Amino acid sequence: MTFVHQFGLGPWDNFIYFIGDQATRKVAVVDPAWHAQTILDEAARLDVEIAAILCTHSHFDHVNMVDELLKTLDVPVHMLRPEVEFSGFRCENLVASSPGDTLTIGKQTEITMMHTPGHTPGSCCYRLRDSVVTGDTLFVNGCGRCDFVGGDPEVMYGTLHAMVDKLPRDTVLYPGHDYGPTTRATVDEQLRDNPYLKLPTVADFVAHRMEGKTPNSSLPPEPQWSPE
Repeated sequence: MTFVHQFGLGPWDNFIYFIGDQATRKVAVVDPAWHAQTILDEAARLDVEIAAILCTHSHFDHVNMVDELLKTLDVPVHMLRPEVEFSGFRCENLVASSPGDTLTIGKQTEITMMHTPGHTPGSCCYRLRDSVVTGDTLFVNGCGRCDFVGGDPEVMYGTLHAMVDKLPRDTVLYPGHDYGPTTRATVDEQLRDNPYLKLPTVADFVAHRMEGKTPNSSLPPEPQWSPE
């Protein structure tokens, strides 16, 4: 049986995920950031073994503990090739994956890599049998910003509608940040409640998503943060 374990970490309300195989207790950690020891301690608390690192995209608040974890773990690091090429991200054990690739964790946990551009050119969501870890593509009642370098609101509009049109309505969505009224939601709930999915045209979406934003802006400076 597959499980998804969600926990918050860092000053920007990031969610870190363990996607795991119940039988073998092996997991992939998604978007390790902010404090490596906390992530390792959580794995020890749950009695799971980290077997892979998955990166939804290259922004530092999703990858800034990859190198630190690799000092302890000798595991592959997966990022979609379009994101690697866009960002120049490099680390030990990097696997430049292709859209649609699958990864098996343990005996039976199969993860499919969905190319979901818009927030960045190579953003990725990780699909399981009945859930999706969405990174900064789709939040609960929100979606990722499109004004950073590499962002594209027109592409994001197409990505979001392709996702919700393809996925079963009871699919559980696990976002990259705790920005909504709940920590997860189903596709059906988001079709009902997410204002970004209710905008009828590309032009409406672009106007709403980019209101007050400067296209191709830089990421804000990394905040100083300690887990203590």
